[in-house]
Amino acid sequence: MEKDVLTLHLAEPWYSMIVSAEKMEEYREIKPHWIKRLTTNCEVPYDVAAETHYGEVLYRPYTQVLFVKGYPKGNKPSVEKKIVDITIGKPKKGLCPKEFLNKEYFIIKFK
Repeated sequence: MEKDVLTLHLAEPWYSMIVSAEKMEEYREIKPHWIKRLTTNCEVPYDVAAETHYGEVLYRPYTQVLFVKGYPKGNKPSVEKKIVDITIGKPKKGLCPKEFLNKEYFIIKFK
C-alpha cells in the first residue's frame, strides 16, 4: 500500500503532547478548507447536523500524519504517526483548547 501523508502544523503544548504519546488524536474545524483536504464526497458548505442526509462520509486515504512544530522557515522538529481513523465528533477535555469542547470537529486518530 502506498504511503499518503497528511501534514499538520502544531503549536505548543499540543506538539509535545503528541511526541510524548499523551495525545493520540488531533482536531480540525469542519470548514471548507478541511472538508476538501479530508473528505472525498462532501460538498461545501457541509452541515454536520445533516450528516446522515449525505450518507457515509468518505475520507481521503491518508495512511500517515506528519506533525510539524510551528510553521517552518527551515528545519523544524517533526514526528510522523500512523493514522488509525478519521471521524467527526467532539474533542476530549485536556487535549484541546477549552472553547473546542462543545463543538464537533474532524478527529484524526493516530498511533
